This record gives sequence, C-alpha cells and structure tokens, in this order.
Amino acid sequence: MSNPFISKKILSLPFSASNIALHSLLLVDNGLTVQQSLSSVFSRYKSLLNQKTLNLTTELVYGYLRTEPRIDFILSFFLKKPSSIPRQMHLLLGLSVYSLLFLNNVKQYSTVYTAVDSVRFLYGARLAGVANAVLRSVQRNFDLLKHIDFYNKNSCSQIDALSLFYGIPLWVVKNWLDDYGFDNCCSLMQRSFLRPWRCFRVNALHPDAKLIYNQLLDSGGISIASWGVAFAPGSMPVEVNRIPIAQLHSDGVISYQSAGSQIALHMLHLDRWAQPVWDVCAGFGGKTFALLEQGIPVRVCTDISLSRLSALPLECRRLHLTQPVVSLADASHPPISRWYGHILVDAPCSGLGVLARRPDIRRRSNNLLGNYVASQKSILSACLSILQPGMQLAYITCTLRKQENDSLIKSLLYKKTDIQLLFQWQTPHDHPWLEGMYGVLLAKK
Repeated sequence: MSNPFISKKILSLPFSASNIALHSLLLVDNGLTVQQSLSSVFSRYKSLLNQKTLNLTTELVYGYLRTEPRIDFILSFFLKKPSSIPRQMHLLLGLSVYSLLFLNNVKQYSTVYTAVDSVRFLYGARLAGVANAVLRSVQRNFDLLKHIDFYNKNSCSQIDALSLFYGIPLWVVKNWLDDYGFDNCCSLMQRSFLRPWRCFRVNALHPDAKLIYNQLLDSGGISIASWGVAFAPGSMPVEVNRIPIAQLHSDGVISYQSAGSQIALHMLHLDRWAQPVWDVCAGFGGKTFALLEQGIPVRVCTDISLSRLSALPLECRRLHLTQPVVSLADASHPPISRWYGHILVDAPCSGLGVLARRPDIRRRSNNLLGNYVASQKSILSACLSILQPGMQLAYITCTLRKQENDSLIKSLLYKKTDIQLLFQWQTPHDHPWLEGMYGVLLAKK
C-alpha cells in the first residue's frame, strides 16, 4: 500500500512502535482522523505486528494527540530553534516525550535510543545529536515537567498554563470558561486529558445477553444505561468465561459503543418509542443498532456519507438484526415532505465532549464553530417541518458548547411555537471519566 503523503525514507525506517506511530501521525497531519490513520498503518504492517506492538502504537498516537499542546511547549522550551527542525523529527521527538513522561512500562533508554536512531537515519548525525540532547533534558527535568508549576511559571496566565498542562487548545478552554465557569472548565480539562474508558453494549436480543452482561460486570465492568458495561483504561478483559472478547464481538453478542452515547439514548427514554424511527444522521449506525437491539422500530437510516453508511448492512448481519432502509440523504434537505414517526438527529458537531477518545479534534480550528451551528439549525428546522403532530424528535450531540446545545434549542423553541420541549439532559461536568454528551427530546403539538 502506498501513500502520497509518506516518503519512501519514512517507510524505510526500522520497524518499531514509535516509527509506525510517526507514519500514523503524518496521515493525521494530512487530514485523516486518528482512527483512519491507524487503520491504514496497521493494514500496511499487519504481517509484522503483534498485539504488544499494536497496543503500544495505538497508545503512542492517541496519547501524543491528547497531550500535543503540552509536548509542543516542552520541545519549544528545550530546542533553540524549534521552528527549524523538520516536521518528521518534531513528531519523533514528541512521541518520545510522551513515552518518557507517561509510559511507565516502556524503558526510557529504549525510547531515547530508538528516537535518536530514527533521526540519524532520516537527517544525519548533527540532528541526531540535537534529538539526544533534547530527550536527555526531558529525562533530567522529568519531575518538573509533570507538575503544573512549570507551566504556570513559563506561561502568560493561569488559563494559558492550564491549557498547556491538560493539552486543551486555548480556544476550547475559553469556550468552556464562558459557558460553564472556571471550576467546571477545570473538571472538563482534567477529564479530557485522561485515557478514555472502553465500553461494550451487549446485544439485548441475543439469547445469552443477560448471562454475558453479568459476566462482564463480574470481570470488573461498571453498568451503563440498559445494556452497557464500561471498563477503566487497562482493565478490559481479554475473555469472558473463556470466550475471547473478539469472538463475542464477531458473533454479534457485544459491540463497542461509548458510554456517553448509550446513556444519552437511555436518558431521553428512546427505548419507549413505538412508532417508526428515522435516523437522519446515521453515520456508522451505532445508535440505530442500540435501538434495534431493544426492539425499537428504526425503519430508515440516512446520511450524507456513503462510506459511513456502507458499514450498516454488514453490522446488521453481524448483530442478526433486520436491516432498515439505508440511503444517501442530506438531513437539512429531507427527500420527503412528511414523516409519520419519530426522528433521531445525532447531529454533526464540534465534538468537544469526546476529546479523550477523539484527540485529533484538538487540531480543529475554532473558525469551524459557526459552520456547526448553521448546519444544526438547518437540520433541526428541516426535520421539524416534516415531523407530524404527536411525534417526537431526539437531538443529540457529543459536544459541550452552549451554542450547539441548550442555547440553540432555546432559540429554536422561541421561533417554533408548535414545538414542545419534553426533556433536556447533559452529562455532569464533575463526572471523572464520562464523555460529554447533550440530548433533548422535542415533540410536535
């Protein structure tokens, strides 16, 4: 597999988790999501990968992106001319800094040697010496770099220091400060900085659903919503009752779905819906499958992305579910004038609630924020226009930003007097690990 963004010399680097992670980050640089980039590199190196290398590569990529603002600041502190070093070297150093500061199970001498060797291979002895000096400085200042006092001392303000320490772009911090205040902003930064929890959804239609659900709980999981089980980082079991997790997944007994998504469906009481449901921003179909497994009649799934929709038929077969009608359609321009059922809008959003699981979102520009609000308004207006009296619309986002959530709904209700607010919910800011979600249930009078 070739890629126009990756040079032959990068592909010729010695095989190691950090060099595969470099490959992945270069793909993120060129517009791929973190999931897409890892999928691409794992496909390329699949004949060489073992589980240990795969896990370490994943941790390096996600971890680097979660802490990138802090790491960039550290590199700028120890490099005389940080803007003069090649991008690939910058990423190699960044990956190594992440490993030195946060990965206790990786030998520090191995981290330094591998990075310096890779820089030497790419750029020669002089820059290899620079790399060695920087990483040795990080090792010597380990305790200092782990404490927020270093960032307070070398930043313009407390907010700048917190932004660097927790790896949250300043524009995100300012949004949270304006919307939720200082204490809640700090809670959200701390939560977004940590490794995310993993969560399964047990297929409620499977004959062994209750048994598997209880066995997952007995394996250290925490109950989430109706059929979810969440595991702290590093605690997810490899097997349950001698059955590998991978087999349970392939057999359609369990699926991966974030705890926040499952709780949002549960809190909005969508398991009570009895009328046909149209999922107008279905994406890969996670919420559709969760509803179908609970017997909710999702009849139609649409999205503007063919690549996302293409996964739905395969997932329906894996989960032994009756497939809804699947079609390309723009939710802001529905292809019909009336829908005699409920509507689920899992809206495109800025994603500020899932920064731990989607760390590449931190690289987005705040210039895009207005686009999300405009799109959400357009989708809600169009879908409410085809909703019939007595039917309901659920609006869900995975962001924590008032302009895309409660302020947007408040503005909509002011203009549309035929729409009633039934229920509004948002994940608590002080929850130590739950991703940020918002949901509202509306009804047409």
